[in-house]
Amino acid sequence: MKRLGFDVVPYNGMIDKKDFNKYTTGVQTLDAFLIEEINEIEKDNKSLLSVAYINDEIVGMFALSTAQTTNNETSNQSTQAFREANTRYSNLPMISIDHFSVNKKYQHVDGAPEDENYHVGSALLNVIYEIVVMLRVNYNVAIAGVSVDALSSAADWYEKQKFVYINDKEENTPVKDSFKMIIGYDMIYKAYCLSHNM
Repeated sequence: MKRLGFDVVPYNGMIDKKDFNKYTTGVQTLDAFLIEEINEIEKDNKSLLSVAYINDEIVGMFALSTAQTTNNETSNQSTQAFREANTRYSNLPMISIDHFSVNKKYQHVDGAPEDENYHVGSALLNVIYEIVVMLRVNYNVAIAGVSVDALSSAADWYEKQKFVYINDKEENTPVKDSFKMIIGYDMIYKAYCLSHNM
């Protein structure tokens, strides 16, 4: 696995927006979000985009916001993610991943030798986990976990990262554009500790 050392900066703090215009994920809906929607979304303070660089090249991006998960039902998946809190409260504080993408050039290639894959997605997810842990540990902000509306083509990848579907209906609907997935704070903290050799 190639070790990644990248800088993450706010989109609105980018020095050269021309770098942004060269970025593509190869997925039309993700690219459209970046080209057509992000400026308005940031202006309205709905979500904020972070950009990951290696040298002068953008390798990935993510946008985060605060959210709540509403527990209309108790499911094995949400109980796995949130333990007893899932049954005690009707909603829980979350961080929402509103956009998550990797530059097409750095995306995982099935069948390629392991040392030729960069694992940018996993490294970016670890940055998000660090943000969550720092909010909780350093700033005493309650966060039960992270949620994402995963594109159907990415749901398997999120499962490999220990995300679970929010409920049985979400998991068992065969054809959808996206799936609501969650990961609880305990699993985030474990992943954070592993990535920091703790």
